Amino acid sequence: HDPDDYLLMHQKKQRLAEYDVLLRKFRYGDALDKVLTTRQPHVVIAVIEELGKRCGLKVALSNRDEESLEAILSFIIRFIDNPQYTPYLIGVAHILLDIYGSFIGQSAIVDELFTKLREKVANECNVQRMLLRLLGQIDFVMASAELENTDE
Repeated sequence: HDPDDYLLMHQKKQRLAEYDVLLRKFRYGDALDKVLTTRQPHVVIAVIEELGKRCGLKVALSNRDEESLEAILSFIIRFIDNPQYTPYLIGVAHILLDIYGSFIGQSAIVDELFTKLREKVANECNVQRMLLRLLGQIDFVMASAELENTDE
């Protein structure tokens, strides 16, 4: 190369993930199905968040067959107790219950998944309740110790 030559850099066009392409085409249900196959919870949550911003979450969750409903319910059951994902997945679970609550009893698989979800949420509520009690006991012990130190 001659020092006076100009070097042009060719930037490669960044290729969008398949679920991003589907989001751009407003195929929200397909985008959600596709991202669930990645098995990457942070990516799934990002798409759920994007669908929420676009007011497309209810559309994405509607008109699902047993198989696609099973995929989203299994994901929720697996990650709903993860504090990073809980706020998003509680919202998704509410929407699913609103849409499909009247269909309970028609599919053994979906019924079993909703039961597992209920049990997992109930278990998490019990754990949170126990942690709050423990926190109260710790506060009591700390306050008692503080009082003893000020009395001396």
